Order: sequence, then structure tokens, then C-alpha cells
Amino acid sequence: MIDFNRYFLHDNQIFLDNLNYEMIKLEKAQGDVRLNCKDTIVAQLAEKVGVKVTFNRTLTFDPEGMFNLSVTFGVMMKFNPVYVSEIDWKNVDLAGEFKKSCPALLTNLMSRTSLLVSEITSAAGQMPIVTPGGVAPVAGSAK
Repeated sequence: MIDFNRYFLHDNQIFLDNLNYEMIKLEKAQGDVRLNCKDTIVAQLAEKVGVKVTFNRTLTFDPEGMFNLSVTFGVMMKFNPVYVSEIDWKNVDLAGEFKKSCPALLTNLMSRTSLLVSEITSAAGQMPIVTPGGVAPVAGSAK
């Protein structure tokens, strides 16, 4: 496990990376509908600068219904120039290492996402959909 406290500076920049909300017009009432919630982490190496990690939560219905919602928050983690050259970052599972090494930062991203999902789903006067804040997401790494 990589010690992120050693290799990255502590001034992380958290940002809303993407938001997509699509209402779906249904022609007729549907029977049983299942809400699907999928979380994904992607990490991209920003050469000589650091690592951009994004956390995405997607809500869909099965069968398709009401809306599709996707919320992505990101964090830019800057390399500590003193130690960055000790590791070949191109051969590291960045998303997996982030998931293991940065639980507080991951919880921060997940909490922001959960709050925004709740706010969006309640905007039309309905009960908010409160998504989980601590479920382990699927890790995916992009280099």
C-alpha cells in the first residue's frame, strides 16, 4: 500500500466534475421498478503534476423509468516533489490505492455526491432519494 501522505501534498482541490439529470417521459404507468445505484472510481495520472481521482454515482431504473442521474465529484491530488520520483506511477493501480489509502477523502467525495443526489431528487417536491455514503465503489484506473 502506498503512503499517500508521503507522496502527495495536503492541499487537495475537490470539485464537481460532472452532473447529468435526464427526466424520462413514460407513456404508461409501470409495475415494479427497481432503482439501481452504481459507484465508480477512476484515477488518471496528470504527468508531473499529480493524480486526478473522480468518484461517480449513477442512478437508473429497471425497467427504464422516471429519470437517469449521474453525479461526479473529483479531487486533484498534487505530487510532493521531494518524493514523487521514488515510484513508477504509470504501473500503479491508482484508483485501488486511493480507495485503500484515502478513506477520509473518499468519504468526503461520497458524502458530497449523496447530498447532491438527495437535493436533485427532491427538487420537484418529492421525497429525496438518499444514497449510501459509505459503500465501497468499484475501482477503475485510467492511465
